[in-house]
Amino acid sequence: FLNAPPGTSLEESNRMATGIEKQLVMLPGVRSVVRRTGRAERDEHAEPVSNSEVEVSIHPGHRRSEVLRAIDGVLASAPGINTSVGQPIEHRLSHVLSGTPAAIAVSAKGDDLAVLRDLAKRLEIAIRAVPGTRDVNANREVMITSLPIRYDQEALAAAGLSPAAAAEQVQTALAGTHITDVLDGKRRIGLTVRLHPNERRDLDSVGRLILRGMNGAMIRLRDVADISLERSSNLIAREGGRRKAVVSCNVQEGYNLGQVAEAVQAAVEPIVTKAGCELSVGGQFAAQQSASRTIMIMGAFVVLIMLMLVHTAIGSLRAAALVMVNLPLALIGGIAAIYLTEGPGFAANTMALIGLSEERYEAPIISIASMVGFITLFGIAVRNGILLVRHYFDLIAAGKSLEETVLEGSLARLVPILMTALTAALGLLPIVFASGQPG
Repeated sequence: FLNAPPGTSLEESNRMATGIEKQLVMLPGVRSVVRRTGRAERDEHAEPVSNSEVEVSIHPGHRRSEVLRAIDGVLASAPGINTSVGQPIEHRLSHVLSGTPAAIAVSAKGDDLAVLRDLAKRLEIAIRAVPGTRDVNANREVMITSLPIRYDQEALAAAGLSPAAAAEQVQTALAGTHITDVLDGKRRIGLTVRLHPNERRDLDSVGRLILRGMNGAMIRLRDVADISLERSSNLIAREGGRRKAVVSCNVQEGYNLGQVAEAVQAAVEPIVTKAGCELSVGGQFAAQQSASRTIMIMGAFVVLIMLMLVHTAIGSLRAAALVMVNLPLALIGGIAAIYLTEGPGFAANTMALIGLSEERYEAPIISIASMVGFITLFGIAVRNGILLVRHYFDLIAAGKSLEETVLEGSLARLVPILMTALTAALGLLPIVFASGQPG
């Protein structure tokens, strides 16, 4: 995303984005660059012409992290433009979750625009100092000239007008109103009526606007309203009935989203609290927390159902509990695998794990995809336990002693259990090798 200052014209926005496009195309590993500047007003994700979306395709065989660093270098050389780098679908989902295309959105809610404006600047500085953050952007707010119209209630009543009726006539005169559609062959053209530009070009022209009251009474707008020019903010965002200032950021590669979000929250919470405002941290981080809670609750429910089904299949509650003991053992192995493969570095984590390095590496927080994988792992572990315990029962029924049952049953079921487990593991190898790729 390229966000130029609000109010930037289409020509200027196109000029700046074209210059960045030419530099991106020249980067090693970049296959193509496609840009979209602005989005239509009726689009689900409407954007002004000051905002551009640039999609960069990478040649196969080039590492995404290296190309991303080169893209960051190009974007850093563009002054006055706020940027946000990520995946197209990721941006859309983040926009739905928090109203911004970034992974983390920090919102400060209050009532005073001046306080929120100053708070946004301080939050932006604080977030930039948090390790692992990138693309830190605050509200792109500018002061613009506005024309407030404050009606005199008594004067309106004397003319037989209500504030709503007067405002409707003013809106029709200045902004226009749709009255009909004109058919031109297969084309349907909307017909809008409003005042001529010469009659609404300045403050005096607007003040001379004639309003029609009850019984045909007519009065000029300046006689029933106070009209003056003011400087006001071009952006007043609200949530839950309160005004808010939003500062968004993305997460650098190699950092965990949950850990960075918690560090950001710890850095900004004292600032927001001291200003007397309300803090909320949203985006992908909030969605991840919600999904984690849902999976944990549903996972506990599934484990209970599994215990009931195993008890039904085996016919012994003690044996079913023995099968379920495999779950925490499988969990230990899964967490060790995540620590090795999803940490700051595979080789570094491996050395730290076996004690060849004094450096400590913090284990990554388990992701949503890992939690889903654990559910599959639990199913495989329970299935293998049922195969083993069921065979134990068959051997005991055949008159074998406990020692013979354990030895013969374990040896007999070793190969079948390994075959079923390896089949599932080999089936997932293509997904493992394509880690991080779309599709």
